[in-house]
Amino acid sequence: MSILIAEDNEAQRKYVSALLERNFPDSLPLIEAADGAAAVHAALVGKPRLCILDIQMPELSGVKAARSIWKELPETRIVFWTQFPHEIYINEIRKIVRSFDPPPTYGFIHKNNPEARFLRFVAAVLEDGADMIDPAFKDSFQRPLLTEFEAEALRYLALGLSNWAIARKCSLTQRGVESRLAALYEKLFPEHSGGTDAEAFDKLAFNPRTRAFFEALMRGLINADELSAADSDLRGWIERERLRYLDHE
Repeated sequence: MSILIAEDNEAQRKYVSALLERNFPDSLPLIEAADGAAAVHAALVGKPRLCILDIQMPELSGVKAARSIWKELPETRIVFWTQFPHEIYINEIRKIVRSFDPPPTYGFIHKNNPEARFLRFVAAVLEDGADMIDPAFKDSFQRPLLTEFEAEALRYLALGLSNWAIARKCSLTQRGVESRLAALYEKLFPEHSGGTDAEAFDKLAFNPRTRAFFEALMRGLINADELSAADSDLRGWIERERLRYLDHE
């Protein structure tokens, strides 16, 4: 039996390692990794019973590392220990967990929790096989999951792409894009969806595309790193589409 701790901040990694050594002596040895890729390699070699993964790490995020570990070792229990509880990561974790049958055991906790609560989380996941979610993020784990298109579309909306451009990029009709965006808007702000007394006013008062960007930003469904990567990926595609458009003019 062993526990793996993956954290790129050395001081935090040593702190958690010492804490676990004192409180879970029967689950030693401790395996340490300084990035996501090293965590996957160490897990596949050491086959730990529990992995504690930071979410934002070099080489490979904790979420992507978890996907790789569970693919080979689905019985491994994982606690996501993070300073960045953005819904973009929560959404992805939920989708990964649902892709397994039976679903793997996991926990999700913010780094600012006191030691006692962190240790209770670890004990529940490691010893009891219980899923544990930080109470501060219960709502985020209960919201409707975004589809792959919806998560991608949020980035395109934030980068200013029109429905025509999104349709071209996703190989859809513009009507298909409009329908999918309407479903996305209902998930993001259901209080402004149809069937309410304020429906007519809301349609006049809100630009749903801009409102969707605001909601996504506030909930952490998009972030600067994701947008920067998406913008870089789009540059080549936009230039090719521009040339095709000009050729047909």
